[in-house]
Amino acid sequence: MYNKIIFNFLLTIILLIVLGLTSIFKMGQLADLSQKLYDHPYTVTVATKTIESNLISMHRYMKDVALSTNKEELQLAIDEVNKSEIIIYGEFEIIFDRYLGDKKDIQASFDAFVNWKPIRDEIIQLMYSDNKEAAALITKNKGAIHVEKINLQVNKLINYAKAKALFFNKNAIETKNSSIRLISFILLSIITITIIVLILLVKNLKKTDSEIKKHFHLIDQNIMSATLNENFKIIDLSNAFARYLSYTKKDLLNTSSYFIFDDCDKNLKNEIIRISRSGKDWKGEVKKLDSENEINWLEYNLHPVFNDKYDVISYTCIFHDISSKKRIEEISNIDSLTSLHNRRYFDDIFPKELNIAKRNKIFLAYVMLDIDHFKQYNDTYGHQDGDSALKKVAEVLKLTLHRPDDFTFRIGGEEFVMLFKVKNKEDAISIAQDCRIKIENLKIAHKNSSVSSFVTVSMGLTLIDPLLNNDLDRIYKKADDLLYEAKQSGRNKLVY
Repeated sequence: MYNKIIFNFLLTIILLIVLGLTSIFKMGQLADLSQKLYDHPYTVTVATKTIESNLISMHRYMKDVALSTNKEELQLAIDEVNKSEIIIYGEFEIIFDRYLGDKKDIQASFDAFVNWKPIRDEIIQLMYSDNKEAAALITKNKGAIHVEKINLQVNKLINYAKAKALFFNKNAIETKNSSIRLISFILLSIITITIIVLILLVKNLKKTDSEIKKHFHLIDQNIMSATLNENFKIIDLSNAFARYLSYTKKDLLNTSSYFIFDDCDKNLKNEIIRISRSGKDWKGEVKKLDSENEINWLEYNLHPVFNDKYDVISYTCIFHDISSKKRIEEISNIDSLTSLHNRRYFDDIFPKELNIAKRNKIFLAYVMLDIDHFKQYNDTYGHQDGDSALKKVAEVLKLTLHRPDDFTFRIGGEEFVMLFKVKNKEDAISIAQDCRIKIENLKIAHKNSSVSSFVTVSMGLTLIDPLLNNDLDRIYKKADDLLYEAKQSGRNKLVY
């Protein structure tokens, strides 16, 4: 009897080893297909999408080159073009390394991009020669046509990557099905003798159960999560989340979760409820004040849970404390000289604020301003006094726009932007004029100014109507044109 048990046990072990090796082999095949799926379609698609977005940026900044009114604006636009060019060359290196198709497709796209360089250089040279009309003509015609050609080539790469993804996915499914059949056969072969090892399995299950409990305990103590019912009341939460909020689980159970948004924009709560009740995930950032009134930030991931009829019955929430990340972002988004937001933050926040204004049907005022004759100021008083003047102007902007959803930016040397919500155009004009007057009233001496004996600014204001189809480039150009008109018509004024 003992020998039979040993024999059955050894036979079971052998069959389990065969099962294990077969599973490892099949899993290796699946892993290889998955790696191919990652190495080629995914990375190539991401790289080509990055190239596509940067081509759009380069084309836009080339328009800025053609529209620049001074050397500072021209150089700023050229620098942005060069940044995108470096990114695109890097992404082409990834594609050359990972692309599994015909390399001629990549070479054609790469050559088209390289051949764009002489066209851009021609435009830039014309701008340096002050031949703006010729530069604008090339940008709109030959330049735009060439960009379209590049985009067509890049789209070929994207389509090929998608086709490869489908191919690898099909192979993965076939491999999976064959693996299931083979593994099922081996399992049926050993099922009659598995009773012998049940005792060992039970012991292992108990050990595994203990490890799972430890695992869930670690999750409960370290991962901030909560489960809400359909009315957004808390029906369960982790100890980590309760501890973060300085409460116990008992204090928070069966209470409304809306308190999480007490320190946020009043529209945020309604937006989350609207999106989540429609059955969509919501992910965003939530501001929360701690017991000492310090601002903390949570990344909030809310996932609806459905019943068999696809009705939302509850919500699972995962939170991450991103306060440190937000502080680092804040530092990187601030202009070191003036403490205003910088161009990087402007490019990030402007589209978001535009969408918020559209959604809430609120007018958004966009004011572009420039210090009059600032080059002469620097030449007369030196760059140290120039920096001091910039700081003082920035301080006026901050004091003028002090609401939480007001924004002030330094986007160039002496160029600033004001972005704020208003009820009507008269309010926008009043705020901008008030700011302009306050800057002149600083009485910062500027003896070589043709406008005033003090530092002044010229402003271009455009009021963004939320009911219209507002294009970012069109808004920027309109404000820039109005600023140009203010300068041409005498400076130290607001044109709208």
